[in-house]
Amino acid sequence: MDNLRSYIKKRKLEGVKRRTINCGLQVVRHILNLAEQEWKDEHNLSWLHKAPKIKLLREIDKREPYPLQIDEQARLFSELPLHLKRMALFAVNTGCRDHEICHLKWKWEIRIPEGSVFIIPAAEVKNREKRLVVLNRNALAIIEEVRGEHSEYVFTFRRKPITRMLNSAWKKARLRANLPQVRVHD
Repeated sequence: MDNLRSYIKKRKLEGVKRRTINCGLQVVRHILNLAEQEWKDEHNLSWLHKAPKIKLLREIDKREPYPLQIDEQARLFSELPLHLKRMALFAVNTGCRDHEICHLKWKWEIRIPEGSVFIIPAAEVKNREKRLVVLNRNALAIIEEVRGEHSEYVFTFRRKPITRMLNSAWKKARLRANLPQVRVHD
């Protein structure tokens, strides 16, 4: 940890959040653990006898979620372009995260008599566990609106996949709605 103190100090002076600093520390910790447990030299000896303990910072500078009131949600949604409005409505009605929505694929859809569900593979879910997404009538209506727009991805813009919802269009819409700090997951 003594060798990492200058890195931590430098990043704090740059004004980054503790979560960002912890991400860097987690990479170092992972590499050191690999050097101890998995990586071997030509004599089948690990690179390190014991990986040093890397202590993460307490994340005291986290921004709390901002739960939107119904009128605020309506204001924001009215300012979003159609493709983001659909994605935001899907998020509100399913609880899916930004990444899950942006990467949602038609091949994960399972048609059932009542409509559809999606099973998102573990690799696309934050906790790395397969996720069942049950669609209520609102989410199902959105799916039907976008059906046929793209052969692989459910949500697109100009027939191309969207990498993230918190983009310049989202940021401009939230300013117009007078909700400057609202994030997608809020």
